[in-house]
Amino acid sequence: MSQPRYDSICPDQTGRGSNPNGLGHPRFMMRKATSFMTLGLASLSIVTAQDASALPTVLTTEIIDRLRNNSLFNRWRPTYHFTSPAGWLNDPCGMMYDPTEDTYHLHYQWHPNHVFWGNITWGHATSKDLVTWTDVGGWEGDQAQSLATGPNPTSRNESYYGLGIFSGSAQPYNISGEQDGTLIAFYTSVGQLPTNWALPYIPGTETQSIAISNDGGKTWEQYEDNPIMVDPPEGWNITGWRDPFVEPWPEMDALLGQSEPHWYMVLGSGIKGEGGGGRIPFYSAPQSNLTDWTFLGSLWEPEMNGTLGSLLETGTYGFNFEVSNFFSLTDEDNQVHYYTLMGTEGGNLTWHPRPQWGLWNEGYVTKRENGSAEFMPISGGAIDSGLLYAVTSFNDTKNNRRVQWGWANEEHNGYSALQQGYQGAMAIPREMYVIKTNDLINPDGALTSKGNNRVVEYGNGTLTAYTLGARALPDVVKGLHDGAEGQAINVTQTWTTTLPAGNGSSHMHLKATLSNFTGPAGVTIAQSPGREEQTVIWYSPDNYTINVDRSRSSSIAQFANYTMIGYFYPYTFSNGTQESLHMDIFVDGSLVEILVNDRFWLTTRIYPARTDSTGFGIWVDHNSTVQVADMYMWDIVTNVFPERPVNSSSELFFDSAEETNNYLWWPGN
Repeated sequence: MSQPRYDSICPDQTGRGSNPNGLGHPRFMMRKATSFMTLGLASLSIVTAQDASALPTVLTTEIIDRLRNNSLFNRWRPTYHFTSPAGWLNDPCGMMYDPTEDTYHLHYQWHPNHVFWGNITWGHATSKDLVTWTDVGGWEGDQAQSLATGPNPTSRNESYYGLGIFSGSAQPYNISGEQDGTLIAFYTSVGQLPTNWALPYIPGTETQSIAISNDGGKTWEQYEDNPIMVDPPEGWNITGWRDPFVEPWPEMDALLGQSEPHWYMVLGSGIKGEGGGGRIPFYSAPQSNLTDWTFLGSLWEPEMNGTLGSLLETGTYGFNFEVSNFFSLTDEDNQVHYYTLMGTEGGNLTWHPRPQWGLWNEGYVTKRENGSAEFMPISGGAIDSGLLYAVTSFNDTKNNRRVQWGWANEEHNGYSALQQGYQGAMAIPREMYVIKTNDLINPDGALTSKGNNRVVEYGNGTLTAYTLGARALPDVVKGLHDGAEGQAINVTQTWTTTLPAGNGSSHMHLKATLSNFTGPAGVTIAQSPGREEQTVIWYSPDNYTINVDRSRSSSIAQFANYTMIGYFYPYTFSNGTQESLHMDIFVDGSLVEILVNDRFWLTTRIYPARTDSTGFGIWVDHNSTVQVADMYMWDIVTNVFPERPVNSSSELFFDSAEETNNYLWWPGN
């Protein structure tokens, strides 16, 4: 469970939710317990969500400041990415494939009828193909909740009283490890708030629990003996203990020499003080009893705020881990590779201005004398160099692949949140796999350092590099292209200057191949006809970085506009040629995903003020050149929630002091 509420909403780290609009702000409906009173709205409004077509083509702060709740609901909203019906969304949870119903499930952290974090529950949607989705229970109000909580829950699944249901995972099994149509969800129950790695940890804050569904996920019930895990590891002065990632794992059974099948769990955690840092506690349970968990140890003990290699290339471990994963992938030679994923908090901000990193590590795994597994990192990097966080995965048994989901927060700095009426989306699901590249050379020595690649050197001077790959699911991309004819853009030449190449839309997919860089060069997106607005995505061969320059992405100054930076090292082959950069750029309203060669990923946000900021082109720095080839563009018209109306906004509430412990638990809105 990622915790934006204390880093971004409450900068003083006290956990007291700020209320920037003031108690009883006229844009909200105040609710006390189960009673409601409507407050005046019209005085601040010039347009409603229903007549949003009346909005001007160019927005200004003066216009936005006068708008009513939800009136910008569709202005920057993604349409071909997974979103909640409305309100606040964060971590993906409980994703699985159920073979008994041939159905995919995705849950998510949700605060319906509110635009900021608070009273966190699980929303739920299902799919047959990972392209189009259906809200379980319906899209209106809070009906898509699967595990609901709060002081006075009113949803159809109202048995989950408490302060929140944090992240977790799910499996299509019963608690005896049998596939009989039962679904189980493992999640973190919350008993104390606020919680944050920088605050003293109160015993009982987090415990681990199970929810069970006997009707294909339509309804859920708590396991009668919850919680199934009460105490964190003995002797740990912990920063947190949450987000159970649970799977059967035959390869780990074999490595540990288990006499019967076991399941395995990792949690996000950390240890405070000297010698501390982020930790991944590792547990096992016999498959026949998935309520009986044994602590095996910490996978490894990374240094507090340390790095595996260079900070730019491998990121920082920070002070606490969240949403941790531990799994294996098999390469083309049937060799097993072991990986961890973790969200890290509070680390170095030199190259990454956001206080949260999403990281991956590959490591050797051996059996300790006490029977546990020890993980020794050998390579790693950012699972996304932008804002994607809480990245987690599941085993797609239907297609024998590991699929990754991640949460894309907003970057409007809270400005226009009420007018939009929602926050958050999921990235396009990505398949993770092992990339093996042969016949490489190492002209500058960068491949032999501990970084993104595990390298095998040969006597003839060549190398083989292994690294973690992730690609947007090809079947999902194909489904998104339905109804959109790809346009081939005639740009095949060496470019020496910046020029427009075409006009797309606010919901498009752009592909381009770039090579032979003599200096910084790349592409532009979201460009207005007069270039008043544009976003530039460019590669620098001098320091091996991909940069996303948002300094002119919007004429509205309140939105984040800093340049995002990530590390990408192109391979050089023994014949002296360097690989080209194959860029996939997905633009969906404000959400932008950039994928390069399946080895670089950067997710960001842009909020153009103009509706005509839809152009794209080639960008070349002064005295630079670049070869461009194979540029294609698709205008994506697919609506991945076809059963929702175009405007699925909901009424926004402001929670009273009684419900929020005088705004200590969440800010109310």
